[in-house]
Amino acid sequence: MRNDRTGARRVRLRAAQGVALLTAAVVAFAPAASAAADDADVDRHLAEYVRVHRAPGLALVTLADGDAHVRVHGTTGSGAPVGEDTPMRIGSMSKAFTALAVLQQVDAGRFELDDPVVEVLPEFRLADDRYRSITVEHLLTHRSGLAATGLEYSSDPASAPAETVGRLAPEKLAADPGTTTLYSNAGYAVLARLVERTADADFGPYLDQNVFEPLGMSSTTVTERCDAEPAGLDRGFSLLGPVRVAVPELPLACAGSGGIVSTARDMTAWLRFQVGDGTSATGERLLREETFRAFHDVPASGAEYGYGWHGTTADGDDAPLVGHGGTLATFASGIEFSPVTGTGAVVLANAAGDPMALTRDAVVAVDGGTPLPMTNPFDPFNAVLVGVAALVLLAGVLVVVRSHRWAERRAAGSRRATVLRLVPLALVTLLGAALPWLGATLMGLSEPVAAYRVVLWLYPAVVLLGVALVLAAGGGLAARLVRLRGEQVRRAPGPRR
Repeated sequence: MRNDRTGARRVRLRAAQGVALLTAAVVAFAPAASAAADDADVDRHLAEYVRVHRAPGLALVTLADGDAHVRVHGTTGSGAPVGEDTPMRIGSMSKAFTALAVLQQVDAGRFELDDPVVEVLPEFRLADDRYRSITVEHLLTHRSGLAATGLEYSSDPASAPAETVGRLAPEKLAADPGTTTLYSNAGYAVLARLVERTADADFGPYLDQNVFEPLGMSSTTVTERCDAEPAGLDRGFSLLGPVRVAVPELPLACAGSGGIVSTARDMTAWLRFQVGDGTSATGERLLREETFRAFHDVPASGAEYGYGWHGTTADGDDAPLVGHGGTLATFASGIEFSPVTGTGAVVLANAAGDPMALTRDAVVAVDGGTPLPMTNPFDPFNAVLVGVAALVLLAGVLVVVRSHRWAERRAAGSRRATVLRLVPLALVTLLGAALPWLGATLMGLSEPVAAYRVVLWLYPAVVLLGVALVLAAGGGLAARLVRLRGEQVRRAPGPRR
């Protein structure tokens, strides 16, 4: 009996050991299995983004549980494969760097957020007395009353922050300071100049010494215009449907608002800093703890704006998300992260698109929440315009082909009636030539050269339709005039003998 009891105990002991080993294996394997599932979801979202937006080149940085992963796709404008160290423009994601520099000045006691800008930067003035009540915080949060201005799309855009500030003198406010959120790139140029004034350093070198170097962002540079091409930066792409063309960036004033060029490796360091405590990887403190918390204290509504950040949390998301997109003519970028969970993502792409949809999907693949739909609204827009352009050209061909018959009918008619029948073609020709300018006018641009350039870079399908109208109507008009003249000569009586 004793031996039976001993045998039973041994069986139970072995069973318990087996259960313990199985439990330990499950505990150890579950996070790995979950991480693998998350990685598979992120890979699927990346592939879907490339399919929908036809991104020629892209780098995606994901950060979860302290582990960073960089995924790359495609090629640069020169045909080289995109890698972790491929420089790309980050556009308006640059605003968070400007905001950080401003907050560093606050921490240094050089001014307060509620100080009027004119007291710190006397050269700042507008043609509107309300500007005297604009505070530093108003500029940081886009509540200064400054609206988007044609200055940044000028045919000769400003370069240095001081130049942008000087060009603002004739401008007026669109709203009382502190009352309305109006996104303003010019406002962030003023902030860059504010940093230059109080730190006694040019804005680019200031960021190099006080932000990039402490964070180990050795490949990140600052440009004052969006079309500047620092060493190593390949051109991005303009897309029209499946057509990809590597072109120079649209000339824009970008000082303080969108001029930074960075890499996936450097943006990984920037992302780690955002989910940290205000210190660099080496322990150097860039912002005081309370200032760093304020840095990410952004309204949940996308209609409001914090210090260089949007609140991007969607309904139903458990953790607050902070982020910012950057859109240029030939590059697009996005960053999104949760200061609570430490999960985040960065996208750098060398063509237009919607990178914030990919950053959101990459974050919610780990933390859960509401993903963004992966759609490209420009596809139907471009398809309609290209289709209309094709029909216009077809109509133009028909007008040219039938111009001989038209001339035969009109040669014997009155000159006035003939002219009236030619007027519609002349008007359509003028409409086609003016179409890009009309489109840019709706964007608030009045300078003709800048208007045509902006539409050519951002909405090439509009230019294509305009060219089709000019070719079809102009060609038809020319064909009718030539045929009419020939018919009149043929019918003219010969000399009497």
